[in-house]
Amino acid sequence: MSSTNNVAFTAPINPPGATPVVTPEQIWNGLLLKIRSAETFVPGAIQSTKVISDSVDPSTGNPVTVREVLFRETQNIVQETVTTFKPTRVDFEQPSGSKISNVISQGAGGELYMTYIFEWRHPGVSEVELAALLEKEKKMSQMAVEGTIKVLRQLVEEKKL
Repeated sequence: MSSTNNVAFTAPINPPGATPVVTPEQIWNGLLLKIRSAETFVPGAIQSTKVISDSVDPSTGNPVTVREVLFRETQNIVQETVTTFKPTRVDFEQPSGSKISNVISQGAGGELYMTYIFEWRHPGVSEVELAALLEKEKKMSQMAVEGTIKVLRQLVEEKKL
């Protein structure tokens, strides 16, 4: 029996008529900021971020950051390993094996999208509990994507990205 919920949510970064138009470079810089200051993007869920180390994966050349995130609701501190794949993806891996990817993608007309992919591991939970967690995680994934885009747009408007 699987005790993993896989969830993905996508939203447009520059919906029709939205100003300012956020550039791919600004989006990437926003994701880099999010690694170091997650609470800027999801203040309801994350209270603080502390960077433990920065390095480069010798086999890929990708930057790797180890950070501690303090979750607001549970007051749990979780150490995450964050790997960047410039200019399209940031992967977050937790000790539980849960993984989150933030992906910037482009549509056929050049429009930009933000997708979060979650692999939530819940060892030892029943199917009923897993189903209840899935509903909560679907809502949370939508809030995380839409919230990140809102903050990105706000930071661009304030000329901080």
